[in-house]
Amino acid sequence: MDFAKETFFVKSEAETIVLAEKLASTLKGGELIVFDGDLGAGKTFFTGALCEALGVERKKIASPTFVIMKKYSGKFDIYHWDFYRVSSSDELYIADFPEYLKAENSVTIVEWADMFRECWEAHRPLIRIKIKFGAGESERGITIGRID
Repeated sequence: MDFAKETFFVKSEAETIVLAEKLASTLKGGELIVFDGDLGAGKTFFTGALCEALGVERKKIASPTFVIMKKYSGKFDIYHWDFYRVSSSDELYIADFPEYLKAENSVTIVEWADMFRECWEAHRPLIRIKIKFGAGESERGITIGRID
């Protein structure tokens, strides 16, 4: 599946899981995956499905909103960041965010990434995911763009 830039319309959590599995199958390590979307749109759900597809037990995956970053081990080391409560880019440098981006055999996932674009926008390979609410309660529009 080519994720150069495409919008997928999913009607259920099950379809979201299938999309996350397809994305996971394309990962080679070294990718930065940045998420944006409205509060409650499904960023953490998609992240959970993606991590599960990479071999992480689903029950271990939770939003790192209050701790800023969580690490999971699966096919890759996965660094799951949430910038929602970060007050400045200095906090991210103190937390070694740039160093985590350089970690070998890893994938870095960031929710609320657009809050501090200057900290990551030059990283390659980069996968940008935007999740928007759809017409129905479980429907979402998920736009995925990849820059190598």
